[in-house]
Amino acid sequence: MAKSTLARAKREVRLSVHKASGLWCKVHKGKRHYFERVEEDPQGTRSLDQWLEIKAGRRPRNTSGVTVKDAAEEWMQAKRSRLHAGEIVQDTYDEYFKACDLIFKSLGKETSVSELEPADFAKLRSDLAKRYGPVALGKHIGQIKSLFRYSFDAGLIKSPVRFGPSFVKPSAKVIRKQRAKRGKQDFDANEVHQLIAASGPNWKAMILLGVQAGFGNRDVAELEVGLVDLKTGWLNYPRAKTGIERRIPLWPETVAAIQAVIESHPGGTDRLFVGHRGRDFCTENRTGGNRVTGAFKPVLKAAGFPEKGRGFYCLRRTFQTQAEECGDLVAVRAIMGHSDSESDMSARYRQRVSDSRLQRTVETVWEWLYAGEVQS
Repeated sequence: MAKSTLARAKREVRLSVHKASGLWCKVHKGKRHYFERVEEDPQGTRSLDQWLEIKAGRRPRNTSGVTVKDAAEEWMQAKRSRLHAGEIVQDTYDEYFKACDLIFKSLGKETSVSELEPADFAKLRSDLAKRYGPVALGKHIGQIKSLFRYSFDAGLIKSPVRFGPSFVKPSAKVIRKQRAKRGKQDFDANEVHQLIAASGPNWKAMILLGVQAGFGNRDVAELEVGLVDLKTGWLNYPRAKTGIERRIPLWPETVAAIQAVIESHPGGTDRLFVGHRGRDFCTENRTGGNRVTGAFKPVLKAAGFPEKGRGFYCLRRTFQTQAEECGDLVAVRAIMGHSDSESDMSARYRQRVSDSRLQRTVETVWEWLYAGEVQS
């Protein structure tokens, strides 16, 4: 830019002072950009230069005025790119978005990242610990650290954020104790029959998919009518969380239950399961998850179980526990839709798992659930 043009631009552009942070700022197209601290740049000279860099489409040379909101937006933009490229799934993206919301509530959107201290992260961890158990707490701490590390790696901030010694994930010992405190996290055969007996057509089919195919909450919520081949009794359905393809042989009982759901389907959606108010189960509840978790509580109550302690996802744990009795862990993982470790060379070379192995896996669970009834 010529010197005369630069001088004219500087005269025409006015910066404001953001009182809460003490930073020079400029609002442009609905977005507020932050620059230097007023006490360090009293005339706004360096801040104005930074604004002209942004206006010209370049990243400002000095980034001391980056706020928590700015850092989060840049991080989420990177996650959106990965989502659109198919590198992460929508569930993972939604978790990252939730992490940003947690940061905003504790640290404040307009707080300058350069001013964050270990005490701020100690407070953030305390806030999270009041709301989440050890496993979820550890997950959110990892996501938050990823956000601020990205800010440094991407050149948004000049030095790494210091999290302090207390902003760490709960220890393995704490997690083990928490799991032991929660108690039993699967269902025995009699309990599964109790659940089925207390269920209408929708929940009967969903429970059977959970216990014979390892379906989780989002799996049943997002299952589409067209994916179920009732003639062959097979279901080809990638797991929503990992995108791993799954090919699952269905029990006759499961096929019949799904047929009953299809026959009474109200239409208006491609989703197989629709609630009594005409909404599918993908609709978000107030905590940001799908509606399966809350809607399953009345089923537990009707079956005589406490509403707290176990949920629909425990059916997935039940399948894993019982299916392993077949001795073919590879087939169990294939039905569960688990992603393989990068160091697992066998998984890299394995191209498929035969239908007969998949069939033996689900038959093992069928025998556990129904053999006692057949013999009685």
